[in-house]
Amino acid sequence: MSRTLLAFASLVALLVLAAGCGGGEEVSPVPQTVEGTLPEAATTAEQPPAAELEGNPEAGAEVFAANGCGGCHTYGPAGSEGNVGPNLDESGTDYETAVQFVTNGAGAMPAFRDSLEPQQIADVAAYVTQG
Repeated sequence: MSRTLLAFASLVALLVLAAGCGGGEEVSPVPQTVEGTLPEAATTAEQPPAAELEGNPEAGAEVFAANGCGGCHTYGPAGSEGNVGPNLDESGTDYETAVQFVTNGAGAMPAFRDSLEPQQIADVAAYVTQG
């Protein structure tokens, strides 16, 4: 009889231990290593097509006006006083950087790669960086 009692006590102890596992808390597996690589940043991608073009500042003035750039940017030659984006009179941005910003957007500025032709981007970049 003591053998049956010992087996029963062992079984109860095992069930108590098993019931204590988990404690109601959900646990998700966490990887120990990560395989693969992160994608490169957009700024390190190939240059936009407009970067290879020569912009026309006069045509760029029309692109600037037609696309509401003055609503966000102060720029003396355009007579604009926007204050959402950088003041283009003081930014010192070079042509290549202006092409990147107009093409891909930056901060609150939207990307224009889908709404402007590469030549229009080159033109507006030449306009805002003329010096």
